[in-house]
Amino acid sequence: MKVSHIISLMLFFFCVTGFMSVQAQDMEVSGTVFDGQTEGTLPGVNISVKGTTRGTTTNAEGKYQLSVESLSDTLVFSFVGYEVQEIPIDGRNSINVTMNPTTLLGEEVIVVGYGQQRSQDVTGAISTVSPDDIDDVNTANFGDAIQGLVPGVNVSTTGAPGSEPSVEIRGLGNFSNNEPLYIIDGVPTSANRDFNVNDIESVQILKDASAAAIYGSRAANGVVIITTKSGQEGPMKVEYSSQIGREWLPRFDLMDREQWIDFNNRAYDNAIEAGVTGVTSRQDHMDGNTNWQDETFEPAWSYDQNLTLSGGGDLGTYLISLNTLRNTGTTIGSGSRRYGVRVNTEGSQGIFTFGENLAITSFQVDELDTNPIADVTRMLPTIPVYDEDNPGGYGYGDEDQARTFATNPIAKENLENRETENVRIRGNIFAELDFTDYLNYRLNYGLNYNSGSHNYLRKVGNWTLNQPYDPSRLYDERSEFQSHLIENTLTFDNDFGNHKVNTVLGQSFQTFREDFSWGEGTDLTRVGDDYFTVLDAATENYRTGGYLNEAAISSFFGRLSYNFDDRYIAEFTMRWDGTSRLPEDNRWGSFPSVSGAWRVSNESFFDVNWIDDLKLKASWGQLGSSNIGYYDYQGVLNINPQAVFGEDQQIRNGVTQVELVNQDLRWETLTQTNIGFDARLLDNRLTSSANYYISETEDVLTEMPILMTTGNDGGNPLVNAASLKNTGVEISAKWTEDFEESDFTYSIGVNFNRSRNEILSLGFDQVEFYTWQTKNEVGEPIGMYYLIETNGLFQSDQEVQNHTDSNGDVIQPDAEPGDIRYVDANDDGQITSNDRQIVGSPWPDFEYGLNVTAGYKNFDIRIQGFGAQGFDIFNGPRSVMDRFDDNSNYRKGIDPWTPQNTNTDFPRIIYADQRNSRGDQDRWLEDGSYFKIKNITLGYTVPNSWVENWFDRLRVSVTAQNMITFTGYSGLDPEFSAPNIFRRTHDDYMYPTPKNVTFNLQLSF
Repeated sequence: MKVSHIISLMLFFFCVTGFMSVQAQDMEVSGTVFDGQTEGTLPGVNISVKGTTRGTTTNAEGKYQLSVESLSDTLVFSFVGYEVQEIPIDGRNSINVTMNPTTLLGEEVIVVGYGQQRSQDVTGAISTVSPDDIDDVNTANFGDAIQGLVPGVNVSTTGAPGSEPSVEIRGLGNFSNNEPLYIIDGVPTSANRDFNVNDIESVQILKDASAAAIYGSRAANGVVIITTKSGQEGPMKVEYSSQIGREWLPRFDLMDREQWIDFNNRAYDNAIEAGVTGVTSRQDHMDGNTNWQDETFEPAWSYDQNLTLSGGGDLGTYLISLNTLRNTGTTIGSGSRRYGVRVNTEGSQGIFTFGENLAITSFQVDELDTNPIADVTRMLPTIPVYDEDNPGGYGYGDEDQARTFATNPIAKENLENRETENVRIRGNIFAELDFTDYLNYRLNYGLNYNSGSHNYLRKVGNWTLNQPYDPSRLYDERSEFQSHLIENTLTFDNDFGNHKVNTVLGQSFQTFREDFSWGEGTDLTRVGDDYFTVLDAATENYRTGGYLNEAAISSFFGRLSYNFDDRYIAEFTMRWDGTSRLPEDNRWGSFPSVSGAWRVSNESFFDVNWIDDLKLKASWGQLGSSNIGYYDYQGVLNINPQAVFGEDQQIRNGVTQVELVNQDLRWETLTQTNIGFDARLLDNRLTSSANYYISETEDVLTEMPILMTTGNDGGNPLVNAASLKNTGVEISAKWTEDFEESDFTYSIGVNFNRSRNEILSLGFDQVEFYTWQTKNEVGEPIGMYYLIETNGLFQSDQEVQNHTDSNGDVIQPDAEPGDIRYVDANDDGQITSNDRQIVGSPWPDFEYGLNVTAGYKNFDIRIQGFGAQGFDIFNGPRSVMDRFDDNSNYRKGIDPWTPQNTNTDFPRIIYADQRNSRGDQDRWLEDGSYFKIKNITLGYTVPNSWVENWFDRLRVSVTAQNMITFTGYSGLDPEFSAPNIFRRTHDDYMYPTPKNVTFNLQLSF
């Protein structure tokens, strides 16, 4: 279906529902809602007409006005923490209501897969994030917004503009993709950088198999359900928020020109004295005096503007939100921009309900095609930024004066341009039919469309030493992704005395299509320094290419929930999935789950005054995953080979299968057991929850190396070989108290998570494999650090001679005083890579979060923090700056060993010698434990009496982000996004999280 048709259809629904909203002119009911506890008015109360979608909320003065069809209708008044009241109108035009705080919480309704449940009826492990939890977070993406709020949810961030964090729920279930499934307004999609977090109404995170089983084969990594905001019946409500922030990157403490020359000369002098081959003199240093961090890093401005219009009439509601977000980038040449619009509408007539949720966004990012975090340490302070003697006019060193192979980031930025833009259309159209009060049918169509473009321009010039000549080059790519979803669900929900039954039956079918094309050419036409940036401007080496991928998944599912007397709750779920990505014989998989809960506090024998509600729960279930490409089970022919045949020895084109494939691929299957409890204590002031889980993933897809003599030369084929295990404990608690007599409220929330993963098997008699400086071994966690252990420094020649193996052989005969003493782990009398051993773990002993809020009169404060304890980080930048066998900048304050300075743990420095600079030693491993205060927000809400003539609410606030981190790690930031799961805490010059101060204005009328 063409996108234009989709948009037209959605706009039609918007117009129809908007038309309906102005048609009916019925009777008006108005009044004021009072707080029975404070005797004041109560703003924000939801008022609805029972059995309809009509509704409104009280304003800042507690007043409301609502249109009704009949003065014999019933109004329903609800507010979080207060008892729900149903009041017949009985012919009245004015109804005042006093609402009292509820004595038993747990009536909140949360969104679950294909339905809703009362929180007290939930039998699985589900965590909820409210809009209040993320309102003050200045972030462009969903992952950053929930960081530290939910136990068992790990978010790894990066500060690069336009980047996306990695989200993991309950550890690793496979060796490839561990991102959860996102459901936004009922559509499977992703909450990526083009999603506006200001549109969020509620977030539910399904963490265990029973809660997520309704999504079957795509739920093995957990499920995040996001519901966006909707309008309420009543006059138009306008909400506006504006944020402006200033952010900057943390910096390395590096040597200046004079300090660097002194240490560099000492390293060369030691090399000359030791007779290092090829080193006969010091460098004849260049005249530059460059602070590369000043040249590359720059404070950034961030701007976030949101405008929301909402309201509705008797038969329909609407919400329109507009958003613009801009970040100028904390490094030269970077930046991002986002523009978005959302339209959510809903209308009803009798037993029919129609609606849509539509979001259109454009996201643009300017990318720097280098790693500036690495460049500022690799470039020498003696190198000038510009050098007219070099091609392109930039400085990058000299063989005799400044020998380094670092990249000049200023040159990279000016000689290369990279621009990426994505336009996404995401949303759904739904229709519902209420056959009775307890039987509902829903048809849902979902769309996820993305059009992407990427443009790369390479100008003539160099940015690094000994760089070969490259002609100007233009590369241009276009991509289009579209996914269409059709779902039919039938829901039965009814009470039979003490028996409550809820049943969902459904069918789902989703298609995927990915179309990609590219073109490139070199030697571009130019006028002076200006290049033509169209492919026709290339005069040499034209090339084009592309591909088309298509896939589909078909599903059938059902869920039966039973509740007896609000004491005994049981739930059964089953889903069948079939995917085109697997061979025909293995395409279908079934994924069942069962769960139950016992509300002990509702038993007649339970009489514990300080426990208001106690629920014990347990679950078991299976989930699936097919973490493979579109056609990984199918052999692919390569049409590029050429060979010379025949008497005339002509070049002939050929066809060959380069990569062998496994035609027996099947589902990865995760089986998980969860037990836990939910409790409310001490007059509902303390809420707590705890879960313990065990999960095992079988048939994990793994690349299996095979001999090239088989003819395989295109990568290792995938096989269902490995098995993984995860166990963990999650605990959360929140204390809330309201001192109404002094207008003071506060809450303290904490969460704790401890998880462990273990490789159970690797298949095919394999017991271990290695990835960079880590080892993956059966019986051990993934990615353990596998390095050579160090044991101090040699202080004398005698210590060198005394360092022997069991046979008395000297282990490091070439070592000198001041060199590192390595441990000969295999006792073979020499130090090689075979002496590596497991010396550290990337997995924390535990992770935790802290969230504190307080309010006094019109002032409020929020503090959000999180941390991890007991894990190791491989400090990549230090392994470069401290090695001295190659030229880079050096850390300020280092204290190398010399005959006159022996009381140090820093070895002697020597150029072009690897005795102390090995990359596989534990010298570079550090304790990564940290606690970061993510946000501190101070806000003030202007008294209503000051602004009631203009606004319903006016609030100003200031937020400081990432300003304080308690850690012993010497790198820029112990919190970063890992290169991959096997190098989970390898700080390979990872982009740190910026520090940020943001000013925020919020108003509504």
